[in-house]
Amino acid sequence: MRHAALALAALALPTLLAAACGDDKAGGVASESTAALCSDQRDNDGDGFTDCADQDCWRSAACDGDAIGGDTATADTTSAADATTTAPGDDVAPDATADTSTPDDTDASGLCDPCGPGTVTGRVCAPNEHTYVSDALVVIDGTGCDGQLFHREVRSGADGSWTLTDVPCGLHNLVITKGSFVAASNVAVRSGQTTDLTGAGQKLCFDADTTAIAVLGGNWDDIEGLLAQLGLDYDLYSDDETAGAEGTLVDLLSSPEKLARYEIIFADCGGANGWMPQDHLDVMPNLKTWVLAGGSLYMSDYAWVYGEWAFPDAIEFQGSDSVFDMYTDKSPQMIPSDQTITATVTDGALATYLGKNTLTVVFDRGPQIAPDHAGVGTFAHVVGSFSPLLEIGTDFRASDVPLALSYVPSPGAGRVIYTNFHNDAQATDDMLTVIQYLVFTL
Repeated sequence: MRHAALALAALALPTLLAAACGDDKAGGVASESTAALCSDQRDNDGDGFTDCADQDCWRSAACDGDAIGGDTATADTTSAADATTTAPGDDVAPDATADTSTPDDTDASGLCDPCGPGTVTGRVCAPNEHTYVSDALVVIDGTGCDGQLFHREVRSGADGSWTLTDVPCGLHNLVITKGSFVAASNVAVRSGQTTDLTGAGQKLCFDADTTAIAVLGGNWDDIEGLLAQLGLDYDLYSDDETAGAEGTLVDLLSSPEKLARYEIIFADCGGANGWMPQDHLDVMPNLKTWVLAGGSLYMSDYAWVYGEWAFPDAIEFQGSDSVFDMYTDKSPQMIPSDQTITATVTDGALATYLGKNTLTVVFDRGPQIAPDHAGVGTFAHVVGSFSPLLEIGTDFRASDVPLALSYVPSPGAGRVIYTNFHNDAQATDDMLTVIQYLVFTL
């Protein structure tokens, strides 16, 4: 599903394979200058380029040729080493390079005078435009003024920033991907100058609705609230006939056709309260099939049952990790309420994003689920130690217990993430930052 989204985004862009420097060749029978001539699949001006591959068409509505970066080029005095590092998450200060002008440079004229390389710099952001995304893949493809195809790529830093140097001048395709999220546009690159895409009105952020998301609503969490803060659109499914919901949890999970609409499903803690997978065993194979086909699943606390039923060896839980023992004295509901612990970040990339390797985790709505250890191929992002319930026996492990885990069950499958802490009222700023980070790995 993620690959399909990327392919669709790429197809939506004009095919910019023409040399982006100098004037078109003369001698054609007509000028490629109108929407009709730019969509008739003919080389009307005889310059060797057809329709949207011809730079004369790049201003045409037929080619949807809006470029970014047209008005923000500056002298090329930056390099990758010059990128500044700021705290992750939501910025409270406005962008230092804020530019609210609307780019109007949608063709290649003047970009390659003389022909030569330029630099492009930017920041990857959520749709809210102020939560930044690390480790996203930034790719620019196109044709240089020497007529040669080129490819440049880089990963965004902890604060979402990225810089690509030695980019041939011209108007080129820019695609940013992270997990199921894709952003794509055109970028204008000028010889010897830097195109700065970090300012307001210039940033290339993920769109609110290009990644199809469903939320399985619950009683003890609010993933949908976090998604709204990030600016992401979603469809809500409830455990009853809640007004405004797309349907019930069972409606979605019982329909492979409905599941196939979505790339990511978020399951709130308590969303299965009142019905459990064992009450609807017929729907659970659909969820497993959907994940194996590329769908990504996020589970919060009591929603562990979805992953445990589908992939029982991925995470081992304390007590009985059979979904049939949920709400019994054998259940892994073993972390009591009203605890605040200092957890350790075992994921180096996440620690860099946070700017530290520890965080405060609050458990104030319990008892909460206690994992025991990660299975083969499962990665623990955060671990922590806590006081167990008094009635728990000596075989209970309360030290360095994984609190946030993820796995990909097979090649080509989607990612499954489990956290036993919430994003609702109990969440600290650090906890919210961890969850924001994890959202964009799906």
